[in-house]
Amino acid sequence: MSSRSEVIGRLNADMQVLIADAVLRNERIARTLGLNVVDLQAFGVLARAGHPLTAGELSQRTELPSSTTTRVIDRLEKQGLVTRVSDPADRRRVVVQVDEEQLARISSPVEGSPYAEVSAHMERVHAGFALEELEVVARYFAALNAPTAD
Repeated sequence: MSSRSEVIGRLNADMQVLIADAVLRNERIARTLGLNVVDLQAFGVLARAGHPLTAGELSQRTELPSSTTTRVIDRLEKQGLVTRVSDPADRRRVVVQVDEEQLARISSPVEGSPYAEVSAHMERVHAGFALEELEVVARYFAALNAPTAD
């Protein structure tokens, strides 16, 4: 049986590989979409928000300077991935809204989608684990993704 420090060491090493592979894979996917990786990741942040965000909210969530965020939104809008619209709650504000058709095209697990290979690999990996094991992994990732106190 492994010690706690050995398991944590393996987790840390495996996480470094996972992150490096994800960064490089997302760079390749971004290029196939005619984007840079920062634009693709900002698009992902907008999509995961589940509702339109202001440029300031996107800047805060991505920790990008506001001038950079504006240029990212400009490029995403030019590609047809997002639109700027008046905030229904306050028409003086402008929010950035994800184009749902474009999101479906990019994130769909169907063959030909940029993430189809990733989705298929994850399906194969998930099939090798019991629901209880997947629950532990999901709890682990939720804890890693939880905001930290500064």
